[in-house]
Amino acid sequence: MRACSIVVGKRVEIFCNRKEIVVNQPSALALAIIVSLIVSTIMAVVMMEPLRGALKQLCLDSNSPAFWIPFTTVMFYVTPLLFTMLFEGTVVPPDLVNIVRTALASSLFGAFASLLVVGYQISRARPLVR
Repeated sequence: MRACSIVVGKRVEIFCNRKEIVVNQPSALALAIIVSLIVSTIMAVVMMEPLRGALKQLCLDSNSPAFWIPFTTVMFYVTPLLFTMLFEGTVVPPDLVNIVRTALASSLFGAFASLLVVGYQISRARPLVR
């Protein structure tokens, strides 16, 4: 428990009293990975059918979507995890709320980055005439 105080004249006034759950580094890392995987799974599930439809229209042969769909799904997991690992070391103090907040923010930023790249590449592609 941490007490926040302020000195007013000769008196000390306590103005907050909050509990922090400090987490050790292996637990913080595991928690950050779990948050990233949850964000990535939600994004992969939501984007799977639209991605499959777009790739079927863009790819000439039937084998290409079989490669690009798993590749894109892996990138939907790798990019948020990369951003989470980059920013997770900056959490000071390593309390539970800060770890989850940083992991969620960096995972969402990574998810946005991966969607931006995939969307840009698909928008640049020309539909092939079959």
